[in-house]
Amino acid sequence: MPDITMLPLLADYFKVSTDQLLGLKPLDCETYIPEKTATKEFWNQKLEYLLRTRKSYWNDDYTRFLISQVWKIDRPVSVLDCGCGYGFLGLLLLPCLPDGSTYTGIDFAEDLIEKGKALFERQKLEAEFLCENVFQYCAENQYDFVVCQAVLRHLDNPYAFLQKMIQFVKPDGYVVCIDANREFECCGLYIDGMDYQALCRHEGLEKKWRTELAMQGRDYAVAIRTAHMMQKLGLVDVDVRMNDKVEFITTQSAHYEETKNDFIAYNDWTSGICGEQKERLILHLLTHGLSRKEAEAYCSRNMEIAEFFAGNPGAGYTFVKGNMISYGKKVGRKTGKKTNPSA
Repeated sequence: MPDITMLPLLADYFKVSTDQLLGLKPLDCETYIPEKTATKEFWNQKLEYLLRTRKSYWNDDYTRFLISQVWKIDRPVSVLDCGCGYGFLGLLLLPCLPDGSTYTGIDFAEDLIEKGKALFERQKLEAEFLCENVFQYCAENQYDFVVCQAVLRHLDNPYAFLQKMIQFVKPDGYVVCIDANREFECCGLYIDGMDYQALCRHEGLEKKWRTELAMQGRDYAVAIRTAHMMQKLGLVDVDVRMNDKVEFITTQSAHYEETKNDFIAYNDWTSGICGEQKERLILHLLTHGLSRKEAEAYCSRNMEIAEFFAGNPGAGYTFVKGNMISYGKKVGRKTGKKTNPSA
């Protein structure tokens, strides 16, 4: 707690304003620290996170509905999964696709690719895994169905990634992008026994999202923009569905403890953070546009949730992730017209 007369000297030393020094205003954009979610180093450390989270993404019956009733796939197709991780979508889609369908996953994270190979071999499913950067990969073949899930929101240039996906798909084939809108997620959580309105609050996060979009192109709202990008890039029959998966978890749910613990770990609510860790997080949030008050409120909210789960072993919750499924077809080569790839 320095004497007030020292504040101008301290501000001058750190080359910030006194308001920034006190956390009343965010730090200048020159101090921005980019998010690293578009790097393979980041994802090579996220295997446990992916294994915990992906299994709660889908209802199997809705997957079958999309394949048979929406995309009307009634013959074997070749699938390319861009940013495949350990191949979750392959494990989800292959049992629902017509016999003879093939799956290829591409990802630049070596550890995830190796895990995917092992999982598919264990389940006696055939698949090809490519350890490549999608942006740099030149495919020898094109595919009937090119898909990505929870990829675009982590990239610095999702538009360019979508362009590459379209290059990989055959004429008349489908391009499908599945992602969550951050605004939906923030309002989609209810924990029984906690104040729902308080859980919905995300003051300051909008500043973080806008800063990341402006500084590195990381788009928090890419899920709701994807269909428009698809049309601009020439896809036809573009449409959007919403994944119908809602997690309603109580002590009466099957695998309650495992599911709840996975959810807590996914949100990093496993325990409190020490003062040093909290300050590092706050400083990071300051460089992303938040004021100190907003950053501290964000940390306090997460601490409150972590403490609630720790103090209430039988706590239940409902979570609507709000995954949006945007899809469109590549125009046929010969006619330049829309055709049914299943015909």
